[in-house]
Amino acid sequence: MPRRPTPLPREVKAAAFTLAQGRSIGLGDKRMRGSDLQRPVRGVRQPADGAGAWPDAWAAAEARLRDRCAAVTLAVPEGAFFSHLTAARLWPLPLPGWAVQDEAVHVSVFEPAMSPRRPGLVGHRLSDPLIFTVNRGGQRLIDPATLFCQVAAVLPVPDLVAVGDALILTPRFADALDDRPYLSLSDLVERVDRCRGRGKVAARRAVGLIRPGAESRPETLVRLAAVDIGLPEPELNVDLFAADGTFLGRADMLYRRYRVVVEYDGEQHRTDTRQYDTDIDRLDRFAADGWRVVRLTGRAFFADRATCLARIEQALTAGGWRRPQPAPARRPRATTPPSVQKRPLSP
Repeated sequence: MPRRPTPLPREVKAAAFTLAQGRSIGLGDKRMRGSDLQRPVRGVRQPADGAGAWPDAWAAAEARLRDRCAAVTLAVPEGAFFSHLTAARLWPLPLPGWAVQDEAVHVSVFEPAMSPRRPGLVGHRLSDPLIFTVNRGGQRLIDPATLFCQVAAVLPVPDLVAVGDALILTPRFADALDDRPYLSLSDLVERVDRCRGRGKVAARRAVGLIRPGAESRPETLVRLAAVDIGLPEPELNVDLFAADGTFLGRADMLYRRYRVVVEYDGEQHRTDTRQYDTDIDRLDRFAADGWRVVRLTGRAFFADRATCLARIEQALTAGGWRRPQPAPARRPRATTPPSVQKRPLSP
């Protein structure tokens, strides 16, 4: 039966450390090759995390990334910072599932420093004078506007719009530990106009679709999908009142003219009983006041988008909306060939 490794000293029991730091507190090379230590990057060791410590795969992936980045900071040059999808995840910004599973760690430096070259790292050497860094969660990250331009190179436009919506959002309830918005829409537009690289076309297209008030990635995707098939654009996260001034609740997406409310129910609406009951009461108040309510679940929208959009269109049509009719094709005006054009009569 294999022997258990000797307990780690308190200084490194829950944090990454370099081999030099380990030796300085009495750890031998053999101990630092122990099965209870991970090797996130060459020259660094990290205590292995316990299995089953996280509620779902997404939380586990994000925790692994944070731990790995904490280790990477010990192995890269001073002044290096996280960028691209790595910075977007550390922020954290709303991303599609495939991006959350990306194992590469993107590390950038400013010229003339040399970009890091280690297994598992993607190094970048940046020279744009508009780039600066910010501190979030103890990590040094690239500035939010440049980050938007970077992820524009890999994200589809709808997902890029969701990132932009999150960057400019002023939440309904402020968090003293998270100063929002991260930047203004006007600042983002100005930065995108000066974007460099292969994401600039997508960034310029997406920035025109960003809207204040979008509070989640799925809400953004529903809005964009609806507009894409010719439906009108909704108001976002609106406080709704009855004619007598009674507060009815907050609507995710509102078509005021056609008295239609669209609600997106995420996973928390299903698993949190209190949230579920609160939502039912709120939607009942909307219905009692004469609003048509369309409820969409995440599972239904991502599995059968066309059916969900058809339900929104049916509610809008019942409220009086009509699809604009295409303009009739203009018949080309007949012209007389120059050779037979009539000349004015001579006097």
